[in-house]
Amino acid sequence: MQTQTAGRVPAKDTAGAPQIVGYLAAAAFVIAAAWFGLATRGVTVAPAPEANPDARPLQVMLGYYRWQVTTLPQERICTSVAIVGFLCLAVAAVFLRDLLDRDRALSRIGALLVGAGAAAWISGSVLELGGHRAVGLMATHANSIQATNSIAFTIDAIGDAFALAAFALIGVGMLAFARATLQQRPGHRAWAGCTIVVALAMLVTAGSYAAANGSLSDVMLLADGAVLVPLWLIWTGHTGGFQAERPGVRPGTMARARASS
Repeated sequence: MQTQTAGRVPAKDTAGAPQIVGYLAAAAFVIAAAWFGLATRGVTVAPAPEANPDARPLQVMLGYYRWQVTTLPQERICTSVAIVGFLCLAVAAVFLRDLLDRDRALSRIGALLVGAGAAAWISGSVLELGGHRAVGLMATHANSIQATNSIAFTIDAIGDAFALAAFALIGVGMLAFARATLQQRPGHRAWAGCTIVVALAMLVTAGSYAAANGSLSDVMLLADGAVLVPLWLIWTGHTGGFQAERPGVRPGTMARARASS
């Protein structure tokens, strides 16, 4: 009689790819966040012009939008770098889903929500880039500055809505990953705790957009992009324990049962 015993089949070693994606995403987020912080503080670009109290509102708006035109090249570069980071974040979520167990609902939900959040942020940012380009052209040509201001306000409001949705989706997706880890890999409680912290930071960032609190949004974007998300990505890439052996069946010992008379 041939028997089979349940054993453990090592999962395919995919440690290299998650680490590469994690480092690439971390570098992109750090560069984009640092560049964003320097730009908002008038280091890499000229500071926004101060309004002359004696100037008419139309003159103030015209001066502001003409200044904004000078910031567009750096905005495109910074946003492009951040897009690389979000694309890698979505890929990292797929790797994490497979490492945890792609057949589990929480793992699938986490990857889906993080990927959807990354797609939402990229979509909103591309829309803003095109919109700011249009506003810049309108401001530097013979167009009504009131119309230009209205279009710019609409574009920024839509961009903020995309960002709100993006960070909310990513935050909830990371909470799903943390819960899946606690259920399936209880030995990685520290990583799960870090994931919860990052998820809460994402939700606070989304809340800052919902409250239209630009100052809080700037602080959270800098903290998320320069510290929290890069650390999480690097830690995730080095969490080799997720590649624990998965259940399987392998040939057992061979034996022949013979009845003795």
